[in-house]
Amino acid sequence: MFKQSLALIAICALLISFVSAADVTGAPVEMGNDPSLAPIVKIWNSWDFKGSVFDYNSTDGYVQLPNEFFNKAESFQTGIDVCFIKFHPREQYQMRAGDFHRNYAASSNFGGRMDGLYAGSCTESICPLK
Repeated sequence: MFKQSLALIAICALLISFVSAADVTGAPVEMGNDPSLAPIVKIWNSWDFKGSVFDYNSTDGYVQLPNEFFNKAESFQTGIDVCFIKFHPREQYQMRAGDFHRNYAASSNFGGRMDGLYAGSCTESICPLK
């Protein structure tokens, strides 16, 4: 009985140390295929985070996507709050830090229509209603 109790205590101690190491280490939250939480937006022109990549920094202000990404934001990940924008006809989508999508231009997803982005919140001053 004493040996069984010691074995049970040892197993519990191992499980607790394993769970503690996994949860308390502050391991980065994975977003997309990049585990860093850099304060940027990455947009790829191919699905599943492949192809050419466009990096957007929050200090860049409004940016129209380069030609190879214009209406072809196939996948993305963001470490900041950002507004994805299409001006004509007006559409905008709010993304939050940590959001990502592996196939954002599939079917009717917005990546196939997106033409710009702006750090922060989608507001009327960025893309006013007409």
